[in-house]
Amino acid sequence: MKHGVVLLLLCACIAGRSAAQGFSYVAPKDARAMGLGGIFTSLGGGFSSFYGNPAGFARARSELTVLDLGTWAYFKPSSANLDKMSGIVQGTNTQSETVSSVNDMVIENGFGGGAMGGLGYVGKGIGLGFFAVTDNYAAGDTIMGVRLKSSSSANAIIGLGTPMRIGGLEFNVGGAARPFYRVDSAGQGWSLLNLITGAGSIGDNPVTAGFGLAMDLGASLDLDSFSFGLSIRDISPSFLMDSTTLSGVGGSISGGGLSLPESAATRVQPLPNIALGASWKPQVLRHFVDPALYIEIQDPVGIYRRQESAWSLLHLGAELRLLNFITARAGINKGWLSAGLGLDLYFATLDAAVFTEELGLHPGDRPRTGVALQAAIRF
Repeated sequence: MKHGVVLLLLCACIAGRSAAQGFSYVAPKDARAMGLGGIFTSLGGGFSSFYGNPAGFARARSELTVLDLGTWAYFKPSSANLDKMSGIVQGTNTQSETVSSVNDMVIENGFGGGAMGGLGYVGKGIGLGFFAVTDNYAAGDTIMGVRLKSSSSANAIIGLGTPMRIGGLEFNVGGAARPFYRVDSAGQGWSLLNLITGAGSIGDNPVTAGFGLAMDLGASLDLDSFSFGLSIRDISPSFLMDSTTLSGVGGSISGGGLSLPESAATRVQPLPNIALGASWKPQVLRHFVDPALYIEIQDPVGIYRRQESAWSLLHLGAELRLLNFITARAGINKGWLSAGLGLDLYFATLDAAVFTEELGLHPGDRPRTGVALQAAIRF
């Protein structure tokens, strides 16, 4: 069985290199990870193992997440933008003021946001859980004609992890089967102006939707204060996505079932994502002052597949945990700065982050700034 796990890892690497078309899974904007420069592979176990490194399933310490909720918004948190967002959220703006405010933010940074929620059990060789995530974003030179692109997915996770010894070194390895249901905005997306002004029904917007099954694999190695991690996610056969509307998907859910795509549906191919990471956690004053440094390279295949700059794959992070309950974070996400703060209140955790990420092929091409908040109840 152990040799089989190694073989699967090798096969996944080959699959990741050979993939030439398709799309990536919908990744949550985990507030802790975004504060650390977008790093998620090296963070270890817990709930993040479901969308990060499944090697966390093998850890001896178990964790039950009763509820994990997160949300994020794509906008620059300047005082002017905060005033604009306040007017939009509180509903005190006129329709023309709302359109003007969103237009300014679309031009400056792009506009949108997302949310995630889930629950599950991780540890002692088992990973069982569920999470759903949606991400929505629009950008352009003016709000006129800009399309909002939306991607959502619901994921169930059934995973196993185990220690494995190779040449005197003990690794943690893990894998998960992840059936999912995905819904994407069709074509170029939905008209942002129509959504804001309420022209037409949001349920009439065209989408593509379908079921898929993916495998996620991971490995980690702890050497004193150093840790190393590898994750390979979204190893999946192609699957069908049918054309429908948003109300059609909602009607299927409320009716107690989701219909399978018909034979005329479009076949799509998920792209495997590979990430390599390392961390250093020196012991200074344990439980009083606990620093950590992280480095990660995400999707190295992108250098060849999309001709990306090597610098755009690099993520750096640092955090300082004080008195075992408050944590300050900072990071570099593809050349852009990020910062975050976390509170651990025994069974509840609260995390916040301000981040900028690069959407282009090279640093500086298409930066996008956002804020992320996350809260969880864990035991």
